[in-house]
Amino acid sequence: MGTTILSFEDRVVIETLRYESRSLKYIADYLGFSKTTIFNEVHRLTDEYHTVKVKAQADHEAKLSHRGRKTILTSNLKRLIEEKIKIQKWSIEQVAHVVR
Repeated sequence: MGTTILSFEDRVVIETLRYESRSLKYIADYLGFSKTTIFNEVHRLTDEYHTVKVKAQADHEAKLSHRGRKTILTSNLKRLIEEKIKIQKWSIEQVAHVVR
């Protein structure tokens, strides 16, 4: 199952076409997304869509920030690694051994 990412511009188009009373199928065909994607987007939040497209975008960005693997690289660790590799000319393997 793939993910569909709607841009803010897509949300503006959805808002405009919903204001024109266009069907979800028409909007989906116009934007090139599935009807289910448009349905889920329109019903993402409880308020009317045209009043919350900014909230929908913020909701998407918040969920997007929770994706992926979390990093353990802090600014101090980054500085240490850069110093060892660039200044002291250590190999990556030596740095990895010390950092562990």
